[in-house]
Amino acid sequence: MELIAHRAGNLADTVAGALAVADAIELDVHQFRGRLEVRHAKVLWPFAIRWEPWYLIPVSEPRVTLEEVLAVVPAGSHLWLDLKGFTRGFARRVLAVVGDRYDLTVSSRAWWILPAAGDRPGVRVMRSVGDRFQRWLVTQRWVRPVRRVPDHGVVMHERLADAASVAHILRHWTPVVTWAVTDLDRIRQLEQIGVTGVIADDLALIAAAGPDAPEQA
Repeated sequence: MELIAHRAGNLADTVAGALAVADAIELDVHQFRGRLEVRHAKVLWPFAIRWEPWYLIPVSEPRVTLEEVLAVVPAGSHLWLDLKGFTRGFARRVLAVVGDRYDLTVSSRAWWILPAAGDRPGVRVMRSVGDRFQRWLVTQRWVRPVRRVPDHGVVMHERLADAASVAHILRHWTPVVTWAVTDLDRIRQLEQIGVTGVIADDLALIAAAGPDAPEQA
């Protein structure tokens, strides 16, 4: 399975550890007050307060920019850019900053911005599926594929991944990757039903799921 490190890509000091065990690192890219930031936290509008479920991020904690993270990512690394914006202009700006030094996967729940990534040769584009309605949409033949993208797939929350749904999606899309995986047994279950990759926060879990991990009895 393809193993992608989540959150570790959002901090410059955790990039090296993530690249040591994962096939790719995911960057959650936002645009805030003209800057491109990488963060999992959301912003409480109209204020600049960042928050995660159940807690607020201290104002004193630095706001990490995309450029700061890219400065420590070696050329040739695989970056997974999850775009947290709503316009193709935003997508083009992110890709312009990232440049052509990396292997790229681009995903977004705002599917209409993805053709901006499909314009770049060699970029893998993934429709992000976060609810049952979006899961239903990607199983429909009439849903137009992202134009000019020869190899595109679906990335979905693991709670939406069951054997029937994954089998149905695989008729139309490949690869199929799941996020928010927290358990090694769940990774094995997902692999058995056809999921081709997982995104996880825990680097130890990624290492345990990798090809170099000792086999369990």
